[in-house]
Amino acid sequence: MSAELERLLKMMGQVVSMELRVGNTDVQSAIDMMDGYGLRYKNSWASMELADHTVVEFWRKDLFKSAADPLPNDAGRDDRD
Repeated sequence: MSAELERLLKMMGQVVSMELRVGNTDVQSAIDMMDGYGLRYKNSWASMELADHTVVEFWRKDLFKSAADPLPNDAGRDDRD
């Protein structure tokens, strides 16, 4: 493996967010590829369609809050009757 490829793989493991400009026909394959690197597509102002390309914003999956995730120390629980 080349040194440049090793650096790029290390960078992908450390990235928090990323915007990619991809051809309109390649958007889904880019989303699928980035999913393999632990990044999830985020629909935001940064995701825009250009003439022949789409800018897609990705964020680390572990930075998304899930409704299924419990709050620390049950802080969100309401015990009122």
